[in-house]
Amino acid sequence: MCPSQPAPDPGSRGAPSFQATCWTPERSELKAWLYRNAPSLAELYEGATLLIFELPIPGHLRFVAHAVREIRNRLPFVISGSRSGGNLNYKDRMDQITKRWKNAGFLTDGKITGLPADSSSLEPKQADILLPRGVVRLLAELIAEHEETREKPIETATRLFIGVAPENDKFRNAIRPAITQWLDVTDWFMKKTHDPATGVSIEAGVDKAELRTKFELFETILLAIVRDFSTFFKTTDALDAILEDANS
Repeated sequence: MCPSQPAPDPGSRGAPSFQATCWTPERSELKAWLYRNAPSLAELYEGATLLIFELPIPGHLRFVAHAVREIRNRLPFVISGSRSGGNLNYKDRMDQITKRWKNAGFLTDGKITGLPADSSSLEPKQADILLPRGVVRLLAELIAEHEETREKPIETATRLFIGVAPENDKFRNAIRPAITQWLDVTDWFMKKTHDPATGVSIEAGVDKAELRTKFELFETILLAIVRDFSTFFKTTDALDAILEDANS
């Protein structure tokens, strides 16, 4: 929880006019590290912290959820100094396929001449459509590159925990429970990034204490990661304490 007295606030950008009291030494350390190494993610972390502990404006849960999602997705590449398979420009690739598709005489309205709207009852051979070699080649290349650029959440999280030092790889099995916990807590936020189609408020169903507990667990794991890796197992005591509170 936030202390009653303000703590030093290093690394802040565009701080609010009021004196925020939620910046504990640990939060200030984490924020300062992020501003040094990933300023755009630091802004998201700072804003999310203020929304939870200082300015819980309407819709703040979804704003915080988006911030957590971006930090989870981008920080592994900041720490490891590398990317996964790279980015795939779907727009350009689909433009190429669409051009070949049109040149082959197919329409772009989702319908194929000669194929009934409901082809589920047709035999496989009856439903087959012959595609030009060029279209098939482009589709095959797109699928291959799509697979190459995908990285499973567990692999991305492991990249985050291990970091750039090859010697940390020996901890891979030992930190598996922590990686699982990281994925669990960030998944909790990621499931709340979008407005439900039902129109029912997401925030109405989330207890404020639960939100703070989840965010504090997120912070504790994150701080353990960005500190010297050798201190990680010392920090697990703090993780256990938070988890015990959450389960009680």
